Amino acid sequence: MKTAAILSRRSFLTGAATAALVPGLPAAQITAPPFAEFAAACRALSGFDALPRGLIEGAVGSLDAGARSALVGDSAPEDVQKRLLKTLYAGMHTPEDGEPSRFAYSQALMYAAVEDSLNVPSYCGGLPGYWAEKPFSA
Repeated sequence: MKTAAILSRRSFLTGAATAALVPGLPAAQITAPPFAEFAAACRALSGFDALPRGLIEGAVGSLDAGARSALVGDSAPEDVQKRLLKTLYAGMHTPEDGEPSRFAYSQALMYAAVEDSLNVPSYCGGLPGYWAEKPFSA
């Protein structure tokens, strides 16, 4: 008479731990898309044809590989898309649990949207000392 093998918790955990240690059985990992594909997804989502490389590199650091892959595959949830747009426009990564980090200031898209009428704050609008000269109409 055959007896059915009973799987105990101890034998299951032993097998799971052994399988994790075997180098031939890698865990399922999400690979990040190439930089060029992620940059193209950022351009498509933001609507800007040209994005500074430093801005895209900062956005890469603010998203995990799964979110970047979803953005490239056009299957990213709306909250991930909003988080990327917020990062691109502000030039700042704001994690939920931690201090925000600014990686781009003058390259942020919030200034590109109004660049024809507004200078980036703290950047001079002309040659040094231009404000001391009399206006042309005077």
